[in-house]
Amino acid sequence: MKPALCVAAVSMFFGVQLAHAVCSHDAVFVTFSDQIRGYSARANGATEPCQVLQGPLTTLMSAGAIVIDRKDAFHVAQFGNDAVDIFPRKAEGNQAPGRSITLPMTNDLPGIAVDSRLNDFVLSVRPSTAGVMVLPVNSSGPIPNPVRITDPNITQYQSIAIDGDDNLLIAGYDIQGAAIIDTFGTSRSVSAPPLLRSLTGPKTGLFPGRDVFFSQIATSIAVDPRTDELFVYNTTADASQTQVSVFAAKASGNVRPLRTISGPATGIIGERLPLPGNKIAVSEDGRLFIAGQNLRILAFAPGARGNVAPSQIIEDSTPSPARFAGIAFRSGRGEHKDDDGCWRRTDEAGRN
Repeated sequence: MKPALCVAAVSMFFGVQLAHAVCSHDAVFVTFSDQIRGYSARANGATEPCQVLQGPLTTLMSAGAIVIDRKDAFHVAQFGNDAVDIFPRKAEGNQAPGRSITLPMTNDLPGIAVDSRLNDFVLSVRPSTAGVMVLPVNSSGPIPNPVRITDPNITQYQSIAIDGDDNLLIAGYDIQGAAIIDTFGTSRSVSAPPLLRSLTGPKTGLFPGRDVFFSQIATSIAVDPRTDELFVYNTTADASQTQVSVFAAKASGNVRPLRTISGPATGIIGERLPLPGNKIAVSEDGRLFIAGQNLRILAFAPGARGNVAPSQIIEDSTPSPARFAGIAFRSGRGEHKDDDGCWRRTDEAGRN
């Protein structure tokens, strides 16, 4: 067996030097405008990041939404420009993207999702280009005329996700300000997907968004990778109430959530002007992770409901930028520790 290569990096943050290896096992990652930081998903309290991606070669300037694909690559939508950057799993320090895709004539990109075929779905909220753009697998460079999916029910786009069937969920508000989450059959066609179902109505308990500015993201969605349950982070435009509602897989129509997580004990606090990006992620064991205020990642146990305290609170113990933007979970399943202390995927080990 060839010796495994440990990836380590030394980065400088506000005069504090950090040295660490790439995150092993389960990890949760957050974006700041100019960087990505990862933490052990089992951490609690003050925690040093186990993986940091930052520096001019990364081209990260307005990183927001982040998603991790089935091959563990990072896909990042930069809100303030026209770029989508893809980094390999072991990207660390001042490392350039493995691929970068540009979308001329648009920016304001608050959402990204990836299906099992590795197609990227990128949400634009700029009024002139609002909708979801489809970037085919292995895309690179400028794509001036991407396939675009628009939702006739939505006038104010908010968030996107992909379910276990490879179908696209789009969350937003209709012309009256009512929250709506539509599912499109992108598993059948990415160029003309049929509308499969809509989740909307007063029984859903989702807050309205009549006063939401076009680039303000008040709703964020995520799908449980194991159960396909739909998690919805939703807040009023004035951020006076925030909760996470959990709906059954393939929920449709005017239906109640299975459960909600809300109340002062949860520590979930909305922001008046949140940074664009996905605010929640769900792990393969059903834990909910929220990119909270005050640079805290709130984690809730599977099945959590009501006014319940987080099971974990992860706080960066190193100097950090002001606020989180997006959040994503990466499973460490399939990895093992070699004799030299390095973590590698078992399929890679089997080829060496």
